[in-house]
Amino acid sequence: MDHTVAVMNTEVATGMDGYSNSKVFKKTVLKHLGMLCANRTNASPTFRDHAFPDILVNGFGIEVKHSKRGSWHGTGNSIFESTKDQSVDKIALVFCRYDLPEIRWRWYEDSIKGVRVSHSPRYMIDMDNENHFFSEIGLSLDQFRQTDLRSQMKIVKDHVQKRINPGERLWWLDEDQEHTLPASVRLYRLLDRETKAAIRAEASLMCPQIFKSSRQKGKYDDAAMYILTQHGVLAPHTRDLFTAGSVAGTERGGDYLIKGIQSNTVQIVAAAQRLDDALFVEYWGESCAPEYRLRRWLELADHYRPDNPPSDYISFAESVEGQK
Repeated sequence: MDHTVAVMNTEVATGMDGYSNSKVFKKTVLKHLGMLCANRTNASPTFRDHAFPDILVNGFGIEVKHSKRGSWHGTGNSIFESTKDQSVDKIALVFCRYDLPEIRWRWYEDSIKGVRVSHSPRYMIDMDNENHFFSEIGLSLDQFRQTDLRSQMKIVKDHVQKRINPGERLWWLDEDQEHTLPASVRLYRLLDRETKAAIRAEASLMCPQIFKSSRQKGKYDDAAMYILTQHGVLAPHTRDLFTAGSVAGTERGGDYLIKGIQSNTVQIVAAAQRLDDALFVEYWGESCAPEYRLRRWLELADHYRPDNPPSDYISFAESVEGQK
């Protein structure tokens, strides 16, 4: 690898062809590895779509990256490695920064600085990285590969959770892979009435800070994030979901927030029973068994509005009895 990269750096510095884009660079790497290993074994490409790694040589894998963006950062493969060639375990990464131009190589495991979560968790690559992801979680790449899916997702979720900024939320990573989102974002106003009520109930339950004083900014931020990250639903005017007259019933006047909760207690009771405890840990900061969630929610709501406690007006007794 040292020899191959040294030769390629000499070539790219003189402006030789074969380095201008990802497609031709893969062929250049394959050519040089093939020349070097000609008397030992054959270097062969795996240039099918989404194959990982790109090249197989002498029992090793070579992944090839190319960038013109002025950075040694990049996106790696999925942590699930569903397209990985099972004949290799040890993989090297060859990275070309054409803007310099310069080429480097590292062992793939050492180049991974973390995990990026989009439609699927993917490794983040950094050729300057000193403390790689696997040293932080206390496992080698091979050990992580041998870990079951549930444990992998928990490790990734814990890792990402520690690095998000205040006010940010994860696109939910469920260790059981049961939580799914629609492929496209939906608008709240276009949903049917039953779906709106269910989503509003969950957001009310998970975000009791909606009872904060109206003078406090951001009281509906967590509710908006919950609706988006848990349901893929965009609610541009989140406050109206809880305080608009349309959710408070036909009678005008009074506390519309309280009325909206009172009109939706059946859905809130149902949400308290079905939602995963991990959500309560994330949004409330504590674990809470289903049988205690309604009582604890009222305590939290009263905490946010002590001068006029919501528990004086809201009762779930009839809704709970109706479910029995």
